[in-house]
Amino acid sequence: MKLASYQDGSRDGQLVVVSRDLGSAHYATGIATRLQQVLDDWNFLSPQLEELYASLNHGKPRHAFAFDPRLCAAPLPRAYQRFSSRVGPTGIAMQQAASDDLLGPRDPIALPDAATGLGLRSEPGLAAVTGDLGADR
Repeated sequence: MKLASYQDGSRDGQLVVVSRDLGSAHYATGIATRLQQVLDDWNFLSPQLEELYASLNHGKPRHAFAFDPRLCAAPLPRAYQRFSSRVGPTGIAMQQAASDDLLGPRDPIALPDAATGLGLRSEPGLAAVTGDLGADR
């Protein structure tokens, strides 16, 4: 199943289901309006989204439209937090950070001023989405 968040002027974007071939999409409004809702109630909502996804792949939904990746926001534009790892002289260090700077795949990137000596740093990333974790973890 492929899900995306379309930029719609809201803080979280609008959840869409995307076909396997990335050719078409369908708003998931009747199921959930944003990805965070789906993650919060995965067991109930994901089967409904899977059904819409299967229907979309067979060309059956009446209100399907051409998928445009330029309209995508970050999947979770307001994710709660993120962690990144750095390999340093003493080993691997984890760094916790706010995730309010997550960008969509086609969003412009504001680069720091070259005079500051800060350069653009790019690195691959991996996301792990979990359920609620207790305070003792």
